[in-house]
Amino acid sequence: MSDRDAAGTASSGLGAIAAEMPANQRRARLTSRLSSFRNYGLILGLALIWIAFDIRTDGIFLSQRNLGNLGVQTAITGIAAVSAVMLIVTRNFDLSVGSAVALVGVILAELTITANWPLLPAMGVAVVVGVAMGLWQGWVVARLAVPSFIVTLAGMLYFRGISLIIPNGQTIAPVGPDLSALATGWLFPLPSFILIALSLAGVAVLRLSTRARANRLGLARESIFATLIRLVPYLIVAALVGYVAFVQGIPYLILLLGIVAVADNFVMRGTRLGQKFYAMGSNPEAARLAGIDVPRAVIVNFGIAGLLYGINGIVLTARVGGAVAGTAGLFLELDAIAAAVIGGTSLSGGRGTIFGALLGALLMTSLDNGMSLMNVPSFYQEVSKGVILLLAVALDMRARGVRRG
Repeated sequence: MSDRDAAGTASSGLGAIAAEMPANQRRARLTSRLSSFRNYGLILGLALIWIAFDIRTDGIFLSQRNLGNLGVQTAITGIAAVSAVMLIVTRNFDLSVGSAVALVGVILAELTITANWPLLPAMGVAVVVGVAMGLWQGWVVARLAVPSFIVTLAGMLYFRGISLIIPNGQTIAPVGPDLSALATGWLFPLPSFILIALSLAGVAVLRLSTRARANRLGLARESIFATLIRLVPYLIVAALVGYVAFVQGIPYLILLLGIVAVADNFVMRGTRLGQKFYAMGSNPEAARLAGIDVPRAVIVNFGIAGLLYGINGIVLTARVGGAVAGTAGLFLELDAIAAAVIGGTSLSGGRGTIFGALLGALLMTSLDNGMSLMNVPSFYQEVSKGVILLLAVALDMRARGVRRG
């Protein structure tokens, strides 16, 4: 090929890229709007479900005490759902979450109860073990090219087995009061309200600064009214948390879930690493050609999932009051994936939000909580969650224009 032909090819390529940019921007805006509509739909659905449960339970469901318990119950599923979003966005799946969390809990209980370790060093070891499990699975997926479904399915089996081998199948309990306080403690009302106000102000400043930067760069011009509308879900959440905190404060587990969600949302939306995750999920081959070290990013992603194994293992052990290796975390991976998908995470990769996953987790936990208050047998709860998951996936496929041939 001559220099003139090469120059012509490069010029036409640049021209095609330039022509494609407005279309990409339109698609990005459309995706953002669809995500917002889905979040509003989930909030509306939650409101209707809560009203129905409150009527059927004579006002118990929407009491401040029960909503506090509901938030605590959501913490474990919510943390797992955050991990699920980060992996599914890159077209990976994790079926080992429940077993990995159970193993972390066994190690924590063995160290604090059997070996009488101080709590903080034991928690540190438990988190390190969780990270190691995540990195191991990520390495196998990235370097040995084994599908994540198979790798984590195997992990689900041998992590659960190891968690039973260590205590010889026995329950390790009870945990000390310091660890129990994590599950039962509350932040006092006044600090809770200050924290809520600061958090809401921080979200508003971040949204407005993001809008100003996007408008300045000409990426996506958004009116101030549209930006304020995007703040409505956060305002609703803040009002709800404030309502719960009015009597006793905010439970520590809700604070922990908030910290995890904010941190992971920052990684996904505010860092190059998060941009790589979305790029890998949207088009893995294009991401590779763009210079992204895909195997390394996969390992890091699973390492973050491992960090959340450690956190969730500590939380679950504190909630249960010990380590019950045979049943701890059972089906947690399915609840996490379901919450992520219900919250708008696409199984095809490239799309998903932390906020949506938390709404999905809250919806699923609300069904469990409300039906339990109504003394509905647990198997009806599983049926309802399964139907909602099926509808969520069907709506996602329809929105993407996917049809069976």
